Amino acid sequence: MPELPEVETIRRQLCAAGICGRIIERISIGWPRTVEPMAPAAFRKKVTGQTIGAVSRHGKWLIFELDDIDNLLVHLRMTGGFYFSEGDLKKGPYDRLVFQLSDGMNLHFRDPRKFGRVRLGIFPLGLGPDAMEITPRPFFQTLEKSNRQLKPLLLDQSFVAGIGNIYADEALFAARLRPDRRSGTLSEDEKQALYYGITNVIRAAVENGGTSLGDGQGNYVDLNGNSGGHQDKANVYGRAGKPCVECGRPLEKTTLAQRTTVFCPHCQK
Repeated sequence: MPELPEVETIRRQLCAAGICGRIIERISIGWPRTVEPMAPAAFRKKVTGQTIGAVSRHGKWLIFELDDIDNLLVHLRMTGGFYFSEGDLKKGPYDRLVFQLSDGMNLHFRDPRKFGRVRLGIFPLGLGPDAMEITPRPFFQTLEKSNRQLKPLLLDQSFVAGIGNIYADEALFAARLRPDRRSGTLSEDEKQALYYGITNVIRAAVENGGTSLGDGQGNYVDLNGNSGGHQDKANVYGRAGKPCVECGRPLEKTTLAQRTTVFCPHCQK
């Protein structure tokens, strides 16, 4: 579930906690598939002794810069997240990977559903521009080359990286565009509305620490175990059948790209 705002929140907290400059002294792998396609022994050999430089992000991927030519690439998938501990290592029931760092800091990768992945590489492949860094002209040009329904297009990470189901619905509502509208039919004003819908929604969610849904084990929490603060700002996501915040009419639900999609048929043209 973590999308760009949740991953960016975690990235900022990792940097603020002082992870940069620490050496990876030991690695505990509790779920071998987390580091596939590498074998656990090969992964440990490659990463142990490396120093963590900057921690950056592109789309939903965290990028840990290491001494070696490769970076540590982390995708949280549905339920992945991090937390810290200090001193002697005590693993939690959902810890799939733990990095024991210099000066007694332990970085735990927690993932109840086991879908998260950690890779070695230069950069995540096949991604479009980051949703926080898109600029109008290239964005409009890419829209013009496509004639796809808007909701599936926004979910396509090769188009724009970082948007998932939550923020696709919210961005389309902010732009007042139907999720099944074809991108090739948009006017210049509608293209601008979509651009600002994406950038404004994403930036607001980052400032609010992301979105948390429910209270289960797999729910998103930040590095300190706190829920995000943006769920109360959602205008359409998860609100099917409830009144639209603009016109008061009931919001409708449909399925696009195999994802539940909520929109206002009156406000979104």
